Amino acid sequence: MRWTRAFLIVLTLLSLGCARGDWTTETLTLVDVTGTWEGTFHPATGGNERMVRWVLLQNGPKVRGEVQGPDGGAIGSVQGMVNGELLSWSMTGPLTKVPTGSPPSRSHRGEATVNSDEMSGRADGFSCPCTFILRRVGSEALRDKKAQ
Repeated sequence: MRWTRAFLIVLTLLSLGCARGDWTTETLTLVDVTGTWEGTFHPATGGNERMVRWVLLQNGPKVRGEVQGPDGGAIGSVQGMVNGELLSWSMTGPLTKVPTGSPPSRSHRGEATVNSDEMSGRADGFSCPCTFILRRVGSEALRDKKAQ
């Protein structure tokens, strides 16, 4: 009787670990977004399209990078997490350049589905909701990553 009780306690504790969702989908990273991505954000309200460049470096599921304007100058930062083929991201910074003074800091959040060298998705933030498509145009960050 005593061993049966201990066995049932152990069995109950082990089954609690199985109550979680599928651990493979939580830890699976199918895509590598390291590289330079360019494209446009299209506001749903019909406002002006905005050209953007992301230079990303991925380490496991974590992504960090720089947001650049059309002239290649830094206008913010981006960070996110890859889960399967989905990149969840947030972008912060002025996200624009003005001739005088400093523009206020802004932020955007969104998700993108990554398919090889193209990512498409939606964004919420200043002058959004938006849809966007970015294409990988360079792998400089990828070469830097391999050199480390």
